[in-house]
Amino acid sequence: MRTILAFSDSHSTRLPQKLVSVANESDYVFFLGDGVGALGDLLFLKNLYAVDGNCDTPCFGNEKIIEIDGVRILLTHGHKHSVKRDLLPLALYAKEKDCRAVFYGHTHTARIDEYQDVTLICPGSPSFPQYSEASYAYAVAHNGKLTVKIVNINN
Repeated sequence: MRTILAFSDSHSTRLPQKLVSVANESDYVFFLGDGVGALGDLLFLKNLYAVDGNCDTPCFGNEKIIEIDGVRILLTHGHKHSVKRDLLPLALYAKEKDCRAVFYGHTHTARIDEYQDVTLICPGSPSFPQYSEASYAYAVAHNGKLTVKIVNINN
């Protein structure tokens, strides 16, 4: 069993202490772009997997694929897949890459969707949420299954 904290779109504002504490306790930390300047000490975590957003200076790459406890996961910011318009292209792309889950950002709106046997997770934003509360995603991968929830930072 492996724990995952995912967040996106901090846009270089200071990260909430609750998020940093959970990140330090998680087996994996996913940063999904837009706010590299806010990562601070999280940059030194050996379990940090990060991708660039459309507002970042390129340093991590546009996507990563990682397998955790039997679950193959795509990480992307989402802007190159037009996630503000439609999630189906991203779901099809993930399926093409043989991924069962996608963590993405860009929309600042926390949500979990299922398309064609692919789970798409947007953790929202800890700093500038849209249509949702300040949030991050917390997931557990175990024996080929992924359980995910959106966590409201203010609760």
